[in-house]
Amino acid sequence: MSEVQSACPAAVPADAPLNYALPNPRHAARIPPEIGPEQWLRIRQSAYQLPQVLSPSDVDESNGHAGKPADLDRLGLILIQKAVSGGRPSRWIAPRLIAPALAHLDVVGSGPTVRALMQQRSQQLEALGVQREGLGWTRLCNRMLKLAHEGWQVQVFYRVPLNEPAQEAAIWAYYRDGEHQALRQALGQQPAYEHEQRLLAHLNQLLMRSEAMGVSADQLASLLPRLQSECGKPQPIDALLAACTRAQDRWERQVEEQGTLARLNDELAFRGYPDSFPLARRMGRKITLFVGAPNSGKTYGAFERLAQARDGAYLAPLRLLALEGRDRLVGRGVPCSLLTGEENVPADNARVVSSTIEMVNTNKPIEVAVIDEAQMLFDTYRGWAWTQAIVGVPAQELIIICSAYAVPAIENLLGLAGERCEVKHFERKQQVQLLEAPVPIAALQRGDAVVAFSRRDVLMLRDQIASSGHSVSVIYGALPPEVRRREAERFAEGASQVLVATDAIGMGLNLPIRRVLFSTMSKFDGEGDRPLDTSEVHQIAGRAGRYGMFDEGFAGVLREAEPQAARHLREQLARSPKAPRDFKAAVAPNWWHVQTIATQLGLARLHAVLNVFMQQLRLDDAHFAVAELEQMLELAEALDREAAALPLKSRFIYAQAPVDSRTPGQVQEYLEWAARHARTGQAGQPWFLDDVDEHSRLDRMEQALRSCTLWLWLDLRFPGVYGSVEAVVDLRSRLNNGIEHHLKGKKPLWQTRGGRGGPRRGRG
Repeated sequence: MSEVQSACPAAVPADAPLNYALPNPRHAARIPPEIGPEQWLRIRQSAYQLPQVLSPSDVDESNGHAGKPADLDRLGLILIQKAVSGGRPSRWIAPRLIAPALAHLDVVGSGPTVRALMQQRSQQLEALGVQREGLGWTRLCNRMLKLAHEGWQVQVFYRVPLNEPAQEAAIWAYYRDGEHQALRQALGQQPAYEHEQRLLAHLNQLLMRSEAMGVSADQLASLLPRLQSECGKPQPIDALLAACTRAQDRWERQVEEQGTLARLNDELAFRGYPDSFPLARRMGRKITLFVGAPNSGKTYGAFERLAQARDGAYLAPLRLLALEGRDRLVGRGVPCSLLTGEENVPADNARVVSSTIEMVNTNKPIEVAVIDEAQMLFDTYRGWAWTQAIVGVPAQELIIICSAYAVPAIENLLGLAGERCEVKHFERKQQVQLLEAPVPIAALQRGDAVVAFSRRDVLMLRDQIASSGHSVSVIYGALPPEVRRREAERFAEGASQVLVATDAIGMGLNLPIRRVLFSTMSKFDGEGDRPLDTSEVHQIAGRAGRYGMFDEGFAGVLREAEPQAARHLREQLARSPKAPRDFKAAVAPNWWHVQTIATQLGLARLHAVLNVFMQQLRLDDAHFAVAELEQMLELAEALDREAAALPLKSRFIYAQAPVDSRTPGQVQEYLEWAARHARTGQAGQPWFLDDVDEHSRLDRMEQALRSCTLWLWLDLRFPGVYGSVEAVVDLRSRLNNGIEHHLKGKKPLWQTRGGRGGPRRGRG
């Protein structure tokens, strides 16, 4: 063979399979025959910008799909890109959508601004009620129904599938050109509600039953918000009718029980959660939502009203903010007590109590209550405390401070209790601006706050920044509130130039921050690293700028952050925070629930009682869900085994203790205290009084402080069992000083034992 012949490439057979470079070669058979490798390459390179592309989370379980890659494969979709651990999810496309995707690229292209434009158009579609449901689209419709009672009407919401090919084509056309008029024309008029007559007949029947009870007009009027809350949630007709009946049942029971104490042998299944707070239901509460961004003045306005009250309560999300709340009121000349999980500090002639939200008193009427950071209603682990306070605090006037995206959920929750609210909006004095470029650590300035999401990263950044000559304050979750407060004061007073903190600064702390700089845009959530969501980004970035101190605030990222951090921040700031889809308010058991279940079913084991509670609330699962009780159930099982001699109520109190379940040593000491309490009536002596002092290692002092907190929490609930309070409080004070000494010193901290390694943890 000649050189010329040997240099020529071998001919490709005409019937050879095309090479699409697919992650799953088996999917090549799913690509339409008219699509060539060059066209597929365009799809793959622009996958993150195409609205036709799906990820597993886009497939809704309510449509019968589990939302896992295996199910997308089973549904015939084509895998475009595999998932990246800790980063982007896998990306898929339906074969029939490849042609629309290519047409989309021909018009829109794939420039740097396209993704933000597509997100904007997705939001505009949602505003029109159009949203993706699994592999298809649905439209949210509503219709006003006039009831038989004079002047009464209910608005029912329902979803209809957009099954017509022309309707789906119009949606893709809208993504291309943004023409609202063409989309509305293609969607047409809202279709009639096919179950209108059936629902109307059912509601009128319920209304006739209510009127037959001979109740007052005011009592009858409280039924309408309950029915509206049920009809305002799109759901199948049978479920909606059953939900309206349950709302009627709960309303009737509230009417019958007004003015009387709830009997403990009532059936749990026939009482809605809001009605388990009879005092609040009888008060006719005036409720106002104070809504606005961070630093908008809503908290200031709430404290102004609370300071004028005859008596009242401030319910804070953190012990640190309860301390700050007490000081705000005392500064206004209002005597104020402090009540947290671990301490009760009464004040002479106190008119108001400042407490953590879990300590809310639902049995004592007051004039004014203020609930702070109510968007925490959506928190997986603590949201139950906001559910309880919102429906249960017996205040003549209730002020709820929250972000705008939480308003619909709170209004719905109040509607279930037969209550309405007024919404008062507060506008931020200046907006947060996005920095044009990442900021290197060497270019940090006075007034900068650097945000990280683990104790390790905070201490590491603290050392790096301090080595460049800046004085640094530090705030992270493992620090006791007193130290966090002192560190915040050092920064506020100018004793330190830069603040390094976890997302704890997003929760109410008012600090003179000019620039908020993210060191990363991901955090560990207990299972793995995940990107920060929109509400987290807005809550933290919103701390930049403070009216009266800085004319403007800025948010950005460190240059040392991951490469995609700046883009992620820009995208998240452009979005508006939204409530979780299909949100259900979390409910945790109280002693009334536990005692009622135990009495009626003859149960003695706390673990068994809690399991029944989790089953009972399924009757209200359109609006409520059992709170995350995993730790409580684990502790209950251990207490039933190690301290069975304690009364059920005592074991229930123990199961709510702030035990750090990530520290096996603390769990073991806690169980030993409970077991000794059961055997002898005394918990014994706290080990940490002799083993740790203010000269110990930083991690040892932090661990001992958690034990101090747990001991004081238990002593507050079991007087005479724990004791040694003065010695524990003295040690806590000395440990606070010791930790602050470490943080203010020049010695590197992240390299000390206990300062390195381990997974990243949110909130320190």
